[in-house]
Amino acid sequence: MTPGITRKPGVRGGRPCIRGTGIRVTDIVTAIQLDCRRDEIADDFDLSHEQINAALKYYERNKAAIDEDMKRQDENFAKHFKMGYGRPKTPILPR
Repeated sequence: MTPGITRKPGVRGGRPCIRGTGIRVTDIVTAIQLDCRRDEIADDFDLSHEQINAALKYYERNKAAIDEDMKRQDENFAKHFKMGYGRPKTPILPR
């Protein structure tokens, strides 16, 4: 295990998270892939640069597994979105 990263079965589906937070390694990797700057990530997630570096180091060491997990998450989201999950049945604001 990479220092600063934990995995617990009952937390975030057992996915690796930054110690002391519920922020997943995949959250940081996704932000980087979306071209967010590390300063933005640190501010948005209330993290230190050391925590971000720990997440990226974990990703480097476990790239294939993390990429596969992210792919499964994307497929699961797309499947549920097609089924109508995530959209309110009635408008939230009156038109």
